[in-house]
Amino acid sequence: MKSDMERNDTKTRLINEITTTGLQSAAKKLGAPASKRQIRKGVSKNISLIDELLRLALIKNKDASKQVQRNIEFVGLGVIAAHTFYKGFKKKKPLWIYEGIFLTAALGGVLLATQLKAVKNKIYQ
Repeated sequence: MKSDMERNDTKTRLINEITTTGLQSAAKKLGAPASKRQIRKGVSKNISLIDELLRLALIKNKDASKQVQRNIEFVGLGVIAAHTFYKGFKKKKPLWIYEGIFLTAALGGVLLATQLKAVKNKIYQ
């Protein structure tokens, strides 16, 4: 029987592999072929931030410190996305531009999930 630690590690690896493969395919279709190593180097550091942000956005705890942490991470992810996008245009690196788009889409998805959760909570109260 696998321990919780082994399951979480396997789940994290699977998510990272799926994300990396998907981004590699998308980059290739958009004309910026990249190796999995290049994609992991650029995106992997931000996947954990996105994962943590999703966890914070979807928790039921109304602790003020968690809400402040969530807001800080929203801003942080937005700044990282904008910087990556800008850096890609400035240095003419399409892969960085696509990474910025991916991070922006992830931020938009988390914001949308947060808003849908808020609306759902208001309806059922």
